[in-house]
Amino acid sequence: MSNVLVMFQADSEQTEQLALAVAVGAVEAEASIRLRRLAAPGAVEVGHKGYGKLQGKDLLWADTVVVGLESPTPRAEELEGLLSLLTELDPDRLEGKKAWTFGRAGLTTGRSEARIFVESALHAAGLVVLPMAIPSTENGDDLIDRMKAAGRLSTD
Repeated sequence: MSNVLVMFQADSEQTEQLALAVAVGAVEAEASIRLRRLAAPGAVEVGHKGYGKLQGKDLLWADTVVVGLESPTPRAEELEGLLSLLTELDPDRLEGKKAWTFGRAGLTTGRSEARIFVESALHAAGLVVLPMAIPSTENGDDLIDRMKAAGRLSTD
């Protein structure tokens, strides 16, 4: 069984829904999941509450780390916790773990400045950053179904 950590930043429910779709896909592939929201202190809750605070043990537990980024530019206040943990953890303990990112439009648009920034930090911490291609599905262009399919692939 694979462990998939899905974290996301969201001011709206769009990115949250995509993160949830990735998580559902991973569960469909019989993975265990953890969901964490990357939010600035005092940020308004989105659709669901209680994702918990990202901790080092989440990164150590995960076989695959998925990061959803709503903003095309890095928002340091929201990413601070993740970046801090990546620098604090021993790279040997993260080495070989897989990671990939997606933006507000899923995997359909190019890599934004925020995605490149986070992918660089993940790579520097020892994770293998995968170039995720959005899989086709029976439902064609339905973004939620395509993100579920990407979540299923995260368990390989």
